[in-house]
Amino acid sequence: MIGTTTWLFGLPCSGKTTLAEGLIGPKTVHLDGDYLRDTLNSDLGFSKEDRTENLRRAAGVARALNDQGFDVVASFITPYRSQRELIAESLENVSFVYVNAPLEVCEQRDVKGMYERARNGEIEGFTGIDAPFEEPERPEVEVEVRTATHSKEANIKRINAELDRKFEPSHVFIGRWQPLHDGHRTIIDSAADNGKRVVIAIRDTELGEKNPLTAQERRELIENVYEDHPNVETVILPDVDTVAIGRDVGYSVVSVPQEVAEISGTETREKYEKSELIAGQHLGANGSRRHRTNE
Repeated sequence: MIGTTTWLFGLPCSGKTTLAEGLIGPKTVHLDGDYLRDTLNSDLGFSKEDRTENLRRAAGVARALNDQGFDVVASFITPYRSQRELIAESLENVSFVYVNAPLEVCEQRDVKGMYERARNGEIEGFTGIDAPFEEPERPEVEVEVRTATHSKEANIKRINAELDRKFEPSHVFIGRWQPLHDGHRTIIDSAADNGKRVVIAIRDTELGEKNPLTAQERRELIENVYEDHPNVETVILPDVDTVAIGRDVGYSVVSVPQEVAEISGTETREKYEKSELIAGQHLGANGSRRHRTNE
């Protein structure tokens, strides 16, 4: 499953990082311009050419993460239209969010004093002062938010709504899935086949006789089984051994039917080779779901 990239751009201190931090989910990576400048791109300056190379590298990192199934939220000034075009060509699934704030508001927010130093000639090539920021044209921007007149919460809500980025599951299933078998699928399908939004949480168990598959192998198996269900997502969790359940907070705990509980993962592992488990050959009807609750 290919991840998505949400690319926030705008003047320095327009609020890009603040919004980006509010958009981070369980499998989202935040790429921040300041951080990459201090690490991967510390060899670059602030000429137009170096700025473009900075963004080219950032887009490359975002693409690598997307290819591994991670979503990315990127916050970079990205002042030139040509740079935004480069990013759009580099990433398969990217949406641009213009974080719009008046220059005077950005200067008021500047706790580091960068704008003042730029106006005093201490910093050269500072965007908004002596380096241009090219306003986006409507076709290149999916969302425009105004941080001077709208709250952080309102802007985050709008971004999530317009880009459909916020995944709010109604069902969460946590397990080892060593391997996913027809008993598991009976439970998951009761929600997934009826259009419920589902997260399948995979415990990152240590490899051993009872845990022959890596978390990534299990994830790929599950995603292959549910590839025709856009309402199903996966996430890898630490190997938790305890889940604390609160009371009266808006959710319910569902018990597993006895006939499902009796389906043995151990017997499945003993019967099939690891390569067969990964390929889903142990699943009913060659991997197609035979337990459907809406038929």
